[in-house]
Amino acid sequence: MTSARKKEIHTAGPATLKTRHMSMIAMGGVIGAGLFVSTSSTIHIAGPAILAAYVVDGLLVFLLMRMLGELSLNGNAKGNFVHHIRRVFGPLMAFMVGWSYWLYWIVTATVEAVAASAILAPVTHFSPVVVVTICVIVMTLTNLVSVRSFGEAEFWLSCIKTTTIIAFMVMGTIFLVIGYRGTSITHLWQHGGFSPHGWRDVAAILPAVMFTFAGAEIATVAACETEDPARSVTVAVKTVALRILVFYVGGLFFVLCMLQWDKIDLNSSPFLQSLGHIGINGLTGLMTIVVCSAVLSSLNSSIYVTSRVLADLSVHGEGPSWWRKQWQGVPVAAVLAGGVSTLLFSVIVVGFSSSFLYFLINASGAVLLFNYLVIALAHIRQRHSLHKNGQKISLHVWLFPYLSWSVVAAVLLIFVMMAFSPSTRVQFLCSMVTLTVLALLGTINIRLRHKQTQSPLSPVQAQGIPPEQAI
Repeated sequence: MTSARKKEIHTAGPATLKTRHMSMIAMGGVIGAGLFVSTSSTIHIAGPAILAAYVVDGLLVFLLMRMLGELSLNGNAKGNFVHHIRRVFGPLMAFMVGWSYWLYWIVTATVEAVAASAILAPVTHFSPVVVVTICVIVMTLTNLVSVRSFGEAEFWLSCIKTTTIIAFMVMGTIFLVIGYRGTSITHLWQHGGFSPHGWRDVAAILPAVMFTFAGAEIATVAACETEDPARSVTVAVKTVALRILVFYVGGLFFVLCMLQWDKIDLNSSPFLQSLGHIGINGLTGLMTIVVCSAVLSSLNSSIYVTSRVLADLSVHGEGPSWWRKQWQGVPVAAVLAGGVSTLLFSVIVVGFSSSFLYFLINASGAVLLFNYLVIALAHIRQRHSLHKNGQKISLHVWLFPYLSWSVVAAVLLIFVMMAFSPSTRVQFLCSMVTLTVLALLGTINIRLRHKQTQSPLSPVQAQGIPPEQAI
């Protein structure tokens, strides 16, 4: 049995996820509490032009997903995107991408757990520490039972929030058609213009909006555990980003049509405010349920994706070997590592120091952009290799290489905007320190593994790439 085949066995679980699970999994990672609560602040900054910011970043994420799909479907081996980064760029880049991606989603899980405590502690009268402990343990156990249990939990939790947004858009459409209580599309430009504070402020929020789409790639990771991975990746790449774009843009469009943007309170959900403005009150309890489902769904997805990345890293000697051991298709130790890390960070934040959360966010904030940049560059390098070898390309990105390099330029531009913006400069610099530390640790890891083998290696083998997978 080949080395590549052995690695497939360790990293890919049984085919237990169905199409209906796949349709909701990416929603779980992307649509968190932020859409229902935090969008008030971005509306306050950009006004109705917030819709343009979501369209621009949504299309960018759609193209990145297309690149990821091409990278996966035209590769020589199955696996999550970290596996394909290793195949194209070698172990150092895979080490940096894998560990930075793990850190990003552990921090995201911590943010969601802390949000759950803020919502549920006043309602249940439990302490915030007890609430985060219960939430993290429940979601960790959900991931431990089986891959199917994760998929079922994600399906139903995501159904709650997506059904809520669909119902809101249906009501918004009806109110807009009949002009109920002043609902009008003219709200988008009659109160200071479409971009009341200027397009510079709209550009300034592009990095923040970009991060709200983080998680669309989770569907491609989960696709490895379906009956037909190739088809699942194709469907995810073609539909997920566009669905998310519709939910975000569609939901906020009707909010802005129901209620003037300058009347939205920063400290309340824009959805509740818009419904209250047209006379639908008493939905605070329902919104609490919806927000909680969104929080738990994002927490569930975070623990899932971190466990699969850890399992992949351990297969290639970039983490303890026991992280890849499975029980009923679940990498138990890797799931526990994510759950314990999330619980530890969450307890520190809610029980001892809330400023610790800002430290975590600063240290990981920009690393996802780095991951997206590497995915785009890997796609370009692989496409050149495929062209050189005369191979047929599946799910290709259009207008190559011009559109591909445009995406790279767009991601780099967001990096630059983060570096020069006073509100994100610290996050950018801290994230660069994180990536530098990971580069040093990755270099040390490669050298130690090379010494352990005590054998001369070819250039490809020295990079840790099986010969049959090398580009």
